[in-house]
Order: sequence, then C-alpha cells, then structure tokens
Amino acid sequence: MIYFLLAVRQPVRILIVILYICCIATISLLPPKDLPQIPLFPGADKIIHFLMYLVFSLLFCWALRIEKNYYRLLFIILATIGWGIFMEFIQLTMHAGRSFSWYDIFANSLGVFVGIVIFVVAVRESQSRKK
Repeated sequence: MIYFLLAVRQPVRILIVILYICCIATISLLPPKDLPQIPLFPGADKIIHFLMYLVFSLLFCWALRIEKNYYRLLFIILATIGWGIFMEFIQLTMHAGRSFSWYDIFANSLGVFVGIVIFVVAVRESQSRKK
C-alpha cells in the first residue's frame, strides 16, 4: 500500500494537506455549542488533539516527499507545531467560548513527532523491502 501512496502526484498530495488544514481550522475555531456534544471521559480532547496532529504530520511528510529529502523534516516540524500554537492563540483572542491550553499545544506537538516517526519508519521499511 505504501507504494500506492508514494505514487500519488505531488499537487494532489499538497491539495489534501491544504484541505486537512482547513478542517483543523474549522474544528478548532467553531464555538463549542456548534460542535456535537458527545460525552467522553476527561482528557479525551487531548487524545483528539494528538490524533489530529499525528495525521497532519503524516500527510505533510507525504505531501513534501520527505522520503526523497529529509531536510524538509525541520520545516514540517516547525509548520505543524506552529499551526497548532497559532490555532490556540486564535482561540484565546476570538472570545467565542474556546480557550487557550498549553496541554493542547503539548498534545499537538506530541502527535506531530509521533506522526513523523511513523512516516520515517514506514518509508525506511518499504525501501528496505524493495532491495
């Protein structure tokens, strides 16, 4: 399956990342009353933050083809963590029932790093199987 994913043209990959960024922005900035009220356990939102940014970093690694250039990793780390911090500060300033949280930033950042590690390991594993 990884071969299929790596064969997708780069403009399509970038479009998917842009759409995903729009989804994160929408979910992050909607007032809580506009979101579905699903009863979850305390701290479940941190798991959601972690997973959203794990997927974000995976998609970004895939879009920028880091399997061909690992120097792009620093850009991806800065851009994805920066986006998470930006979203938190926007929530702080918009006064629509959302709140700033350092724990959300930590969960986002942890998701970014785990996503990057998963991508790098998967690519290296697929490349070693090719040989």
